[in-house]
This record gives sequence, C-alpha cells and structure tokens, in this order.
Amino acid sequence: MNLHARIVDELGRLIVEGVLGDGQPLVPEELGRRFSASRTVVREALRVLESKGMVTARPRVGTWTLPPEAWDAIDPDVIAWRVNGPGRREHLRELLELRLMLEPQAARLAARHRRPDELSAMAAAYELMADAVERSDAAAFREADSRFHAALIRASGNALIAQLRVPVVAALRAHGEPMELVAHSRVLTLVLAKNADGAEAASRRLLETVAPYRSPAP
Repeated sequence: MNLHARIVDELGRLIVEGVLGDGQPLVPEELGRRFSASRTVVREALRVLESKGMVTARPRVGTWTLPPEAWDAIDPDVIAWRVNGPGRREHLRELLELRLMLEPQAARLAARHRRPDELSAMAAAYELMADAVERSDAAAFREADSRFHAALIRASGNALIAQLRVPVVAALRAHGEPMELVAHSRVLTLVLAKNADGAEAASRRLLETVAPYRSPAP
C-alpha cells in the first residue's frame, strides 16, 4: 500500500471511529505532520474521502467530516471501515438484511435465466471454496466465497440487481463467512437444476445459517 492509499485508509478509519471530526476541521498541514506526508498528498487523500461522502471542502470554510448518513453506503472502503469500526454489529445486521432481500431473488432469477458464463463462474468458485476448506485456508475461502456470491448475483440477468453485488462482495471480503460448503452446494445444485423455488429457498437458508456469525457481539 503506497503512502496515498495508506493515508486514505487511515483517515477513513479515524473518521468512522469518531477520532477525527468532532466539531473540528481537518487541516491538511496538521494531517501532513501526523502522517509525515506533503500537503499535496494529504489533499489528494481528502478528495478521495470527499468522493465517498465522508468529508466536505469549501473555500474559506475548510474541510469538515460529514455524518454517517452522508457517506456512500455501498462504497467498498466505507463498508470495510464500518465493518471494523465501533458500529460493527449494527452494520453487519444491515448488510445481512440487504443480502436477505437480494440474494434469494437473484438465485430464483439465476435458475430461470441460466447464464452459462455466470453458472461456470459459480461452479469454479465453489471448487475453490472446497479446496480452501480442505487446506483450512480461511483467506482463500473468503476470496472464493466472494466470487461465488458475485457470480450468483450477476447470474440473475438483471443489470440493476447485478450492481448490488458490490456491497455484498465488499462485506464478504471485509468480514467473511464460516467455511461451510453444504449450503453453498445446495444453492449451486438447484440453480443448475433450473429449480427456481428451490434455489430461492436454499439461498435464504444459506444466509440464515450464517446470520449468527454475521451479528457478533460488539
């Protein structure tokens, strides 16, 4: 991670944690000293955060943090910071609610439309998940699991639904799921079998299976 990316990541985390802001402006010179970085690098980092809705900059007013409701809720970085922040439990609950509304319907549509490219991607991701379980490789499982769910959502054949894979993948990469194969296998099998009702139900059961894991104690 280069200096610019590191500063963006650190500032994002500090804003989510409430360390920065709190009624005080973000002064590039002060942040530059804090991170041993030039004012130019800090300003570029602040512009990135502005694009994510986390800060606002105005002439003669300065740069100030914005409240959580202004943040880009489906930005992958914002999701990662919030999943690892003080509001972690609440944010995981919100993400699970999104997935419960989205993925079962995507599975139903996937069973109907049966797009060969995405079905192949789901099957390939499942094989990677199985290999990761065999090797007890949690990081590899997390990446393969993200690919599986992304392919499932794209397989819906609905461009609007497909766009919502972004927060799902970001959540999985930031937090992950248990290394569980059977429930994923049921979803894949029923989608391949063109069983729309079964695929929808299997997807919902999968998410309900991981629900306790995705709502841990603070």
